[in-house]
Amino acid sequence: MRKIFITMAIIAASVTSFYSCDNDDNINTAENNTATANLHIETEISPIEASSMMTKTALSSFPEGSALSLFVTTGSLGNNYPQGPYNNVKAELNSGKWELTPAVKVGATPAIIYAFHPYGSSYGNGTSMTVYHTNQVDYMYGTNAEGQQNINRDNPNVRIRMKHALALLQFKIRKMNYKGEGKLTKIEVLNASGKRDLYSAAYINIASGELANLYDNHNTAYIENATGLYTIPDNVSTNENDFQNVMVIPVAKTSADGSILIRFQIDGEIYSYPVPVNTSWKQGNKYVYNTTFNGTELVVDDIIITDWTEGANTDINIY
Repeated sequence: MRKIFITMAIIAASVTSFYSCDNDDNINTAENNTATANLHIETEISPIEASSMMTKTALSSFPEGSALSLFVTTGSLGNNYPQGPYNNVKAELNSGKWELTPAVKVGATPAIIYAFHPYGSSYGNGTSMTVYHTNQVDYMYGTNAEGQQNINRDNPNVRIRMKHALALLQFKIRKMNYKGEGKLTKIEVLNASGKRDLYSAAYINIASGELANLYDNHNTAYIENATGLYTIPDNVSTNENDFQNVMVIPVAKTSADGSILIRFQIDGEIYSYPVPVNTSWKQGNKYVYNTTFNGTELVVDDIIITDWTEGANTDINIY
């Protein structure tokens, strides 16, 4: 009887040990299934030569205090991440690091992050966004940069590549045989009377960057400073900060010579440059206009297209 009792005790201990190990495995599996890590982001901006950090100008890097709207998905906008929803998370650049509000937890599911600059509190799930050129804001959109591993709890650090949504016109200006002060106070880009080639607002798909122009929005794009944007020198400056930038909703193709006008206000007078027929201003491209002012005519010679992506380089003369 004693031997039987000892044998039964050994069996009972073994069974208890088996169930204990099995239970531990179940706990570990459950923990693994629910484990998360905090998402961290880095950003890069598609190339641009301009280095100004002003809010209403083209950006080459984000200045301190910049804010993005983030949308964390399982692959496409509107598909909420399991640990979320994380729609319109605010990412703010503080001391060189992006701080997310609220914090984003990523689990085993790969995450696709879409970003939009600047942050807006009413962007919902990111499927209905609008860009304008009347406010001269450098709108940008982006997602996971190529070449990264899946973004999840094992790899929670994502690099987001941002692209410019608008087109950039840059003016490098000099004066020739002109005796006046040469104070430039305004540059505007607008439709000629009765023309509708230039739109001023568009819906943007922040996953693809595709724009859909908003019907009957044809307002002028302009920069202006009543005390002077710039005093035009005899020789073109080599200082990037002296170049004048105007961002516009992209134009597929102008319909006629002069259907779009570029106007310069210099010493209180208006001088116009008629944009040639079939001119295109593409999204994310920078178009450099080498501009000569001689008091009676504005001359544009060659157009350089540069990276924002570089577009065409044009010389223009204003008289």
